[in-house]
Amino acid sequence: MTENYNVLEHIRKRPGMYIGALDNSGFNELIHYLIQDFIAIEFYEVICILYKNNRVIIESKSTKSSTLLSNAIKNINNYKDSHFYLSIACLVALSDFLKIEINENFVLSSNKGIFKIENEIINDEARKIKFDFTIDKDIFKNLNLSYPHLNTLLRRYGFLNSELKIKSIDKSSTELQINIFHYPKGLSEIIDFEIEKNFRYNSPFFKLNLNKKTDFSYSLSLAFVEGLSLKPRIKVYANYKETILGGSLLNGILQGFKKFLKEEAVKSNLKLNISNTKLKNHLLLYASVNGELSFLGATRWKLGTPKVQSEIKEFVYQELKFYFSDKKDKLNDIIDILQSSY
Repeated sequence: MTENYNVLEHIRKRPGMYIGALDNSGFNELIHYLIQDFIAIEFYEVICILYKNNRVIIESKSTKSSTLLSNAIKNINNYKDSHFYLSIACLVALSDFLKIEINENFVLSSNKGIFKIENEIINDEARKIKFDFTIDKDIFKNLNLSYPHLNTLLRRYGFLNSELKIKSIDKSSTELQINIFHYPKGLSEIIDFEIEKNFRYNSPFFKLNLNKKTDFSYSLSLAFVEGLSLKPRIKVYANYKETILGGSLLNGILQGFKKFLKEEAVKSNLKLNISNTKLKNHLLLYASVNGELSFLGATRWKLGTPKVQSEIKEFVYQELKFYFSDKKDKLNDIIDILQSSY
């Protein structure tokens, strides 16, 4: 990046390079940058308020403090790859109006990419942050933010990070609505909901939760179920985004599952050929991984990180071995189901 590079001007001229499509998905990307930064500095309490005309207020606070936001504001013209630099630059560049407060001190305002430092940052140690912005209609020409869409986005972060507590408020209409997205059990709560909804009178064969941390952070919840009434429900996420085309995380989970089942079948002198399709037909599965990840293709819808695949394969294999160490009858039932030819 050259010394004269103006990142704000570049974002306004080529917003698609930074947030993708100039619609709800692009807005999601803006919020994605910001919430990831909150998580990075352990600001887990978030309030999001939607007003008329695409105005949004996002606040976050913590008992801890961070200088990263203050540093990004002070160096807004000297862009670098660090927390809050991209999220603030995009908000400044792509908002019609923006106000930023740190510890209730009004520090920055902007209008269509032109910003002004309103007050000196007295204390770099931020404990409370507030962004008040209106998306620029000159850029997001057909965007009309809706409260249900916003909640879908915020709910995902709540499920994928059990420490987050997100409160959403709708002030865009005469009917006030408030939702809280806080799921202490994380992905496990989604599986519990799916089981309750679809298997009220028939329990799944087994349910498994897994959380591991290496260079990557893994979270997984799955249930193995019988019957054709349930469509496969498989969702995998990487850095809080759904990997629609699967890739390393999903492949590793399925490989670990099949490795375990095939080994157990051999012990019973059985030959078991399991396709991914047949296995997935019996799974309720939600899984996520966070870290320095690589993706395949321009859409970044497929995870391509070999270490993730090998690690999660071994984690799933070992967890299944431990779980079924005293449940041989249940394991035999599962193998019988997978041997069926439907």
